[in-house]
Amino acid sequence: MRVRLDLPPAILPIFWGLFFLEATFGAYLSVWPLWIERLGAPVTIVGLVLGSSGFIRLLVIAPSASIADRLGYRRAILICRSITAIGLLSAAFATHWTQLIFMLVCGAIGELVFPLLQVLVAALAGDQRMRSFALVFTVGPSISLIASPLISGGLVAFFGIRAAFVFAAACTTVSLFFLAQIREPEGFSKRSSVSTSTYRDTIGDPGVRLVAGLLLITVFSLSFGTAFIPTFLEDVRGLNPAVISMISAGAAIGSATFGLAVARIRKLQRSPFLAVAVAVTALGFGFVIFRSSGYMPLLAIAFYARGGLFSAWAMLSAALGELAPAAHRARAFATTEMVGGIAYALGPIAAGPLYARRETLPFDVAIIMCVILIPVLFLAQRKSTKLRRPREELIVSELNPEGA
Repeated sequence: MRVRLDLPPAILPIFWGLFFLEATFGAYLSVWPLWIERLGAPVTIVGLVLGSSGFIRLLVIAPSASIADRLGYRRAILICRSITAIGLLSAAFATHWTQLIFMLVCGAIGELVFPLLQVLVAALAGDQRMRSFALVFTVGPSISLIASPLISGGLVAFFGIRAAFVFAAACTTVSLFFLAQIREPEGFSKRSSVSTSTYRDTIGDPGVRLVAGLLLITVFSLSFGTAFIPTFLEDVRGLNPAVISMISAGAAIGSATFGLAVARIRKLQRSPFLAVAVAVTALGFGFVIFRSSGYMPLLAIAFYARGGLFSAWAMLSAALGELAPAAHRARAFATTEMVGGIAYALGPIAAGPLYARRETLPFDVAIIMCVILIPVLFLAQRKSTKLRRPREELIVSELNPEGA
């Protein structure tokens, strides 16, 4: 695997840790809104529950750099993911939707690992950041998301929706084995210490502001359209949860395809915002299919396009690794994770009332937002080209962090 991926050995534990960590999401994500509804929540509450985790995670991600500096990156990652495993088991045995609050809190705590892992990969990847981000945060997780929904769908068919959450907890437990093998660089926590950076300085950087703003509107637009896909397919198209869980693997295939394309095509590596525009365009067509057809082969294509959501998110994070100064990188990734979390939370909350009014309305609005986003992303690519520092300057800032 090392030869084929051409990843530094220090990044391989992160690759495999994320592989099983994302399998966790694939195990339960497609049946999550159905489970909330089965436990007695009306459709508007389903959207509120889906979105509330994004606000809860703010309490954890905001101090993530300080937590990592005090505990160490590896220890902080292991503690947070262990808490998530406990939350998943609690969701499996819940009997009312209000009991899922504990799962929301535990899941939000587990989200702290993403900015920390992004900082580690950005520091370890050298001048191959875009490629490393594509492989570690898109390709590997996407491959796991192809398999885990299929396995989860079979478990749901035999044992019910609760089995999806038990399987998700098992995947998280396996990820801990690989995450425990992470070895952060000598003195890494000191180099990312709070004394060298503040959130005010970080937000003041134009590159960080550009990525954060685009992440906000992109993730909101795409999560707005994707939030009620499982509910729509069950309520309107008449599909059962097991089928929905299995066909949702198509989203992972789409993400993996996109990530491999970025890893191989240098033009996409040099133009990350144009790559995001490709992902947004694909998902826009996916929304059209979900809205207009229940034909299974077309739905498979639509789920394939659904992979554009997390592909776009990963590419914007990779662009941040290129644009953010080394001294601010820990808080830059924390900032964008908070922004992305808020956007991902607001999408379902805003879509819920529209879905209650007419089931196809969230798709209509999301399609319009995708059309507007595409020229914005083209303009952002032009601006990022002007903002991007010479590669030599980035390497110097990595080697001399105290002077960054």
